[in-house]
Amino acid sequence: MSRIPRVNPRPTIRRFISVAMAIIAFLSLMIIGAFYAIMVMTNYATVRRTLESQGSGDALEQYFYENAGKNGEFFARTAQEYAGTFHSKRQMEVWAVDSTGLVVYSSGGFEIAPESLGPDYAAALSAPDGRSRWIGLYGGERVYAFTYRLDLADGRSCALRYMVALGDIDAQLVLVGVLAVLLWLTLAALLYLSAWLCNRWISKPIAEVSAGTSLIAEGDYAARIPLPRMHNEIYDLSEDINHMAEKIAFAEKTKLDFISTISHELRTPLTAIKGWGETLQGDNSGDLTQRGLGVIIEESVRLSKLVEELLDFSRMQSRRLVLQKEPIDVLAELDDAVFFFRERAAREGVALNCNTSEIPAPMMGDPARIRQVFINLLDNAFKHTPQGGGITVISDFNPAPPPGQPPLVPPETLTVTIQDTGCGVSEEDLPHLTEKFFKSSAETRGSGIGLAVVEEVLKGHGCGLEFESGVGAGLAVRITFPLGI
Repeated sequence: MSRIPRVNPRPTIRRFISVAMAIIAFLSLMIIGAFYAIMVMTNYATVRRTLESQGSGDALEQYFYENAGKNGEFFARTAQEYAGTFHSKRQMEVWAVDSTGLVVYSSGGFEIAPESLGPDYAAALSAPDGRSRWIGLYGGERVYAFTYRLDLADGRSCALRYMVALGDIDAQLVLVGVLAVLLWLTLAALLYLSAWLCNRWISKPIAEVSAGTSLIAEGDYAARIPLPRMHNEIYDLSEDINHMAEKIAFAEKTKLDFISTISHELRTPLTAIKGWGETLQGDNSGDLTQRGLGVIIEESVRLSKLVEELLDFSRMQSRRLVLQKEPIDVLAELDDAVFFFRERAAREGVALNCNTSEIPAPMMGDPARIRQVFINLLDNAFKHTPQGGGITVISDFNPAPPPGQPPLVPPETLTVTIQDTGCGVSEEDLPHLTEKFFKSSAETRGSGIGLAVVEEVLKGHGCGLEFESGVGAGLAVRITFPLGI
């Protein structure tokens, strides 16, 4: 038995798996990146909305207009009062910038130099809506600043500037970004591992199955597919193909043996017929002629039986084994078959005992086929029973009728047992007796299809078939016939 070497899968399978995993990795990267970008924009948009909500437009301007005076002289004091009512001191810082660009009030309590004002201040002064925003560094820290311009009644423009430190937000975004990268790297590693495992557990075993089936298709029935390490569907498929290869190898060997056996079976009677025909051509002796004609007739019957078996086998293979059923007496057919073998039993020195009931056993069946079953089984018994042995035929009704009386109720079944005292069959060979071309011994005459035909005929009649044997204990064949018309 040869084993198929481990092979690499075809590039197409590996390429397909690799491309599929790469596409999944790319899509996952795009999805994670999109979620991260949305998160960044959402956080900054929240900060922006928070800052801009502080500049409450007309209400804020009205507050300073009423409290700072029309000439804006009390802007610093009003800004300080406004900061006292400011509820977001912990989240942001607010500066009050007068018309000269001087920071007159800071909620942080520190003095702010004019140059600390960011570009948002200058932009707000010139903006039509008086608003401007800016993101940049202040004091070494990233800040988000929003400036709101206040136009006072005397024509001067002051401003309020709000700032939020972005350090905590940026730190959170960096942490989320790192986690997103780690998540994607983990996913990519898992995808790579999945691709590697698919190649190892799926692609390579499939390639080995393909290579194995190719060898088997080319006639190498000794080829065997190596079983995968993992017990999965491919493992089962490989096992089934190996089992199929064993069956094919066995069938191939059986076919060759059958051809050899049939050739021998045909050659022997043909040689005898040809030889006796040539002998009788040049001899006019009455005794010799009778003897030769007897051999010719016997061998012709043997050839006819062999041809009939081959025809039955052909019909059985093509599902054309037709049964012509009619009311018959099973025991009458059995008696005819036993009578047919009386002369052979006397000639071969085998005791043929028949113990059957005189009560009829009616059933619907094909009389010729039922008789053929008995003849095949008796012929098989004679082949394996040596001179001085015996063959016993017994019939039993179930349920058994009263002794010496006809049954009041027709029995349900009839069991016919044919027991010989031959060499018997081993336990290993017993289940294979009805297989096509099977012969327990190469020295046994016959085609090896007689019992296969017997089983097929009995199945067509709804009968049961059992064998019981052991080496040196002979063979017992039991047939159960369902009775009734």
